[in-house]
Amino acid sequence: MLTMNEYYNITKHHYMEASMEMLDHFRENVIEVHHIGSTSIKEVKGFNDIDVLVILKTITDTSELKEILVAEGYEIIEDFNQYFSDEMVARGKFGEFNVNFIFTPRGLNKKSQILVCKELLTQNEGYLKSFQTLKKRYEEKKINEEQYQKEKKQFFSNLLESAADLKGV
Repeated sequence: MLTMNEYYNITKHHYMEASMEMLDHFRENVIEVHHIGSTSIKEVKGFNDIDVLVILKTITDTSELKEILVAEGYEIIEDFNQYFSDEMVARGKFGEFNVNFIFTPRGLNKKSQILVCKELLTQNEGYLKSFQTLKKRYEEKKINEEQYQKEKKQFFSNLLESAADLKGV
């Protein structure tokens, strides 16, 4: 069994490998690439999915990218999750991991929301422990997928409210 540090290093390697491959295909369309989700936080074990937020130029039409991605062997995921319902998600396999590329236009607020939540998790022990507990409950099948997604959504909503409260101080 891998240690948390080994797991994190493997996912970081696959994130870098996958991101470089994506940039090779879409260099002129991509503004930023961010490692997000559980595998981007050293103290949290994910579920063998690496999530990558890809910020596109606002003029990029994702339908054009979709054809290229499919031709390159990526699978387009139609129902990734509710939070990313407006984004196109393409999945590729790197090692034993699925890498989910979440394509979003530059103008949306999601990038800042995601990065704020990630920062709060990495800087606040209480938030981190709460998130680890939620993931553990799901991993141990104490809650089902639907309940996990509902509680995760509420958890991140609360984090964003906390961040807004901190800015107001």
